[in-house]
Formats: sequence, structure tokens, C-alpha cells
Amino acid sequence: MNDNRSDLRKILDQWVEGVNGRALDEVGRLYRGSAVLVPTFSETILNTAEAIGSYFVHITDGREVQVVVRDGTVLEQMLAGGYQVISGIYDWHIRSDEEEKNYGARFTFVMDPGSEGPILHHHSSVLPGEG
Repeated sequence: MNDNRSDLRKILDQWVEGVNGRALDEVGRLYRGSAVLVPTFSETILNTAEAIGSYFVHITDGREVQVVVRDGTVLEQMLAGGYQVISGIYDWHIRSDEEEKNYGARFTFVMDPGSEGPILHHHSSVLPGEG
């Protein structure tokens, strides 16, 4: 991991590495207990640790999943109260039963870096025309 990256980007990198490596417990620990996930591949908004954990288990179960961040799209913002936002586009590559599907998706994470469970809110949606 690049030490010159911001705290936000380091958390995003941990999230990506966790999803890609199927380290789903580690991914789950990045979300605060009261976090909200508006997921890429579900119509249901998730707001419990159990529901968020189940979502990642469901999308990775029996599939190879790789998330790749489009580095040139990543933007960071500071908010009042020490909260920060990182947003951009990532690509989901999902392979199951020799079929591969690729989805570009927008993402936004609202974070409280430096705290346990830094992800407070995560929204992700498939780019128009890519779903």
C-alpha cells in the first residue's frame, strides 16, 4: 500500500483488498455499527452489521469478485465535524460458472477516519448503460 495515500484512500484500499481477498470479516469491521449501505447489487438499503455482512457474503458466494478503482476518478472532501467523503468510480468483475460480468459503478463513502468502524455511509450504483 502506498504510504503517500490519504487516510481515506487507505481505508478504501483496505475495503477493496478485503472484498477482493474475500476477507469479509475485515470488510465488515470497516463499517460502523450504525452504518448505512446503499448497495450496488440490491434494491434494499442496509443498516445493520448483519445485513451488510450478509450482502457481501451473498455477492461473493460461489463467485470470483474483483473490484478495481478507477484512480483518476477519486475525489475527497472534508465535511464539518471531522467527517470526510471519498467518491469515484470502481469496476466490479464478477465471474461465476465460467461467465464473467463487468459493471462500472459510482461510489461514495462517508467516513470518520481514525475511528473504529470508519465507514458511516456507503452508496454505490451501477453506471447508466452498464447494468
